Amino acid sequence: MQENFLKQLVNFGLSEKEARIYLSLLELEVSTVFEIAKHAEINRSSTYVVLEALIKKGFVSISNEKKVQRYIAVSPDTLLHSARIAAKRQDEVTLGVESIIPELKALHKATKTRPIVKIFEGENAAKEVYFDLFSTNNTKELRTFANPFLIFERVPDFQNQDKERGKRGIKMFAINPASKEVIELYKRVKPSQPAEALMIPEEKFNFSSDIGIYGNKVAFVSSKENFGIIIENKEIAEILKNSFDLAWEEAKRLSKQIKN
Repeated sequence: MQENFLKQLVNFGLSEKEARIYLSLLELEVSTVFEIAKHAEINRSSTYVVLEALIKKGFVSISNEKKVQRYIAVSPDTLLHSARIAAKRQDEVTLGVESIIPELKALHKATKTRPIVKIFEGENAAKEVYFDLFSTNNTKELRTFANPFLIFERVPDFQNQDKERGKRGIKMFAINPASKEVIELYKRVKPSQPAEALMIPEEKFNFSSDIGIYGNKVAFVSSKENFGIIIENKEIAEILKNSFDLAWEEAKRLSKQIKN
């Protein structure tokens, strides 16, 4: 019988020691810590701790005697009342969760296609975005609209990052404005291979921010304003990739005119 009592009280939510002490108090009625510990066969220091826990839960109270502190178990009806309240609360929680399941499923489905957006700010923003561009393992092609002169101003070790891209075998297709600074830069510094770069008229197509398209990602970098954005989404990357390829065909024609 005693074992069944213990089992049901543990199922209710009491620890085994709490159940044993509560049962001991029901039998002893009003008792000291020493008497409770002896009856429950639990050491006295643990009994103090367990009694405090039972008092907080409302299952044990302290007698009004001043000389010796004695403890009293509350009526077992309190357990039944607590169990009913807990069951009612659990039913309410279950009904609440059930009511939002359709919305949660819709949200879960939506997050699978929602773009992942990372924003970088401060002095190292451009450097962090370019590092992601050139260290990617998810593609063998990198498409960029970029002003390399501004990049070198903001990221002094940019050439080292570009060398890493070359080592990874990532081919870069770059469309650059044909400014004097960019032309002079290309005389001194050549992009790491594999790479192709085309020049377009600066006065017509000049840009101070850069765009990189690689794998399922698109990066926007402002070297002047010190911020960068990386958007990871297959659909967005595919749209901009196709737009770049369209621009690349026209850039070939414009680049030939500039060379001539």
